[in-house]
Amino acid sequence: MHPPAAPARGLRYARDVRRASRSPEASSIAAPVGVGFFLLLLYWWTVAPSISALHDNVDSAELVTVASVTGIAHPPGSAIWVPLGRAALDLLGFIEEPALRTNLLSVVCMALAGALIAVAARRWMPGTPAWACALAGLLAGLAPIPWAQALVTEVLALQALLTALALVLAVDAARGRAWAPFALTLGLLAWNHPTGLAVALPLGIACLVLAHPRARTLGVPLALFLLPGVYTVAYLLIRADAPLAWGDTSTLRGVWDHLSGAIYRDVIDRNHSTVLQSVPETLRRTLRQVPPLAWPLLPVGALAVGRSRPALAASLGVSVVLLGLFVSAYRATGRQDYLTTVAFAGALLVAWGLPLTLDWARRLLPQPPPPFTTSAIAVGLLALWLVVNGDEVSRRGDTALRDEAVAILAAAEPDAVIETDRDEQTFPLWYARVVLGERPDVTVIDTRGLAPVVPPRP
Repeated sequence: MHPPAAPARGLRYARDVRRASRSPEASSIAAPVGVGFFLLLLYWWTVAPSISALHDNVDSAELVTVASVTGIAHPPGSAIWVPLGRAALDLLGFIEEPALRTNLLSVVCMALAGALIAVAARRWMPGTPAWACALAGLLAGLAPIPWAQALVTEVLALQALLTALALVLAVDAARGRAWAPFALTLGLLAWNHPTGLAVALPLGIACLVLAHPRARTLGVPLALFLLPGVYTVAYLLIRADAPLAWGDTSTLRGVWDHLSGAIYRDVIDRNHSTVLQSVPETLRRTLRQVPPLAWPLLPVGALAVGRSRPALAASLGVSVVLLGLFVSAYRATGRQDYLTTVAFAGALLVAWGLPLTLDWARRLLPQPPPPFTTSAIAVGLLALWLVVNGDEVSRRGDTALRDEAVAILAAAEPDAVIETDRDEQTFPLWYARVVLGERPDVTVIDTRGLAPVVPPRP
């Protein structure tokens, strides 16, 4: 009875060969493309039609206004994002509402970020199935914080895209390849927003340690890493006299004060005990980015990637800790928005942990459930997660800030001076006054002395 075993083994081998011969490139491309397209449609459906709040912040109104005059935003200035915002305003001129044009820039950036997370899932763990890669991208894009950032004008959607791209490029960089694009991405990540340093430095150091590049080969990558910084300083100096510019960046000292956020130093809590008391709240917000049923998968995924890529995994862990501590110490509203990278890390850990858990369950259970049943349950739970988060973050039809600002300007006396003392008042009035062109005779002054004055149009 032994001879038939050989043909059986041959049949199994042939079946395995056929499976392996199915283009892996096709499945590796289909997952991120499908994720990106789905997120693009979802974000487009839930995007804010005008300026809108993001976790009690109304920076969207300020950023659109600053971009419309290619000015300088609040510290650190958003020198990388502002020209992109201006390009969106100009290229999408067929869209009537200016803020919607820059909101769509966030939509595209975050959808691409979700797609790249799906790519990173397999780049970091080559054995990750295509469906798990897609799950990583979907969980990253459907998490409440990234989803909310995709719906309004914010630099953080671009930051999410750069973070995801850095995670994709890190694997090749750790092998000593593609250092030029990796270094440029890290530079953009660090200079687009200071929190990018929490990702760029640990990831860059880990890749340097792993790759052991020769000193003479680091000249071009180092120059590319510094290039966004040189550009940012030049932009702040050149645009110091823009119609709308925060601070005085006409000198190098002024540029440093702006980049270092000198006016915001008081919002960083340096009391260790107070920061530690805020850690549980930060942890709660972090876990909120992952479906509760998936929490047990986080340590499984962490162990898996720790064994596969210990140095890269450690760098990602350091980034998560640094961002968590920063959010715990930062006392301004909307501080949870800096947890996007943490949400991405959680999505990846779940995607890496789930296949291992399912394999373990199949070996443990005497009769595993049919694949169709398992898939149906998974899709149902993912749909429930989508509905819960969508109800929380959707900005569809939200024009309240714009309408209120337009009404205030309409009721003002001729040549009036409107004094404000809150961002919620100041920035929407800027948008209505400068971008929409409402009441050009009105002056808007923020009495706190932090924001620039919007004078009447000549």
